[in-house]
Amino acid sequence: MRIIFLSLLIFMSINVSANTSQLITLGQHDKSMMLDSVSEKQKHKFPALYIYDTKQQQFLSKQNATAYLQALSENPLLPKLATQWTKSTEQFSTSNESLAKSLPMLKLDRAYLILYDNLPAPMLAQFKSMDPELQDKDSLLKTILSQLDNARSYVTY
Repeated sequence: MRIIFLSLLIFMSINVSANTSQLITLGQHDKSMMLDSVSEKQKHKFPALYIYDTKQQQFLSKQNATAYLQALSENPLLPKLATQWTKSTEQFSTSNESLAKSLPMLKLDRAYLILYDNLPAPMLAQFKSMDPELQDKDSLLKTILSQLDNARSYVTY
């Protein structure tokens, strides 16, 4: 009986962890492949946030993406972060099929796909003198994105 109970408990914990949100690391190469597939002519600057609506099959405008992010938390850092890091997607054009072809590892099973083009931790530390809150913003954003149920979130690093 204990073995059955233990097996059931293990199965349930595996099932729950498979459904929980998390940040998925793409790496520089995969991030570049994804962004080049939606707009190869646009120069991409980081840190950057891009939010793709999988139902409408289009990226949210800077204004709509900023509003979406600001609604996720009342943290005072979030409005500034959302305004500065959310980038224009006016030149972006794609579909679920195109995204899946460009990067088969992408999962388009939730309402939104979020790409956070972040910096590696050592670089964040180097820029601390320019923006003392940079590491805090990065940490806040990663925490928020990892908890979303309606979005699948990807980071560069």
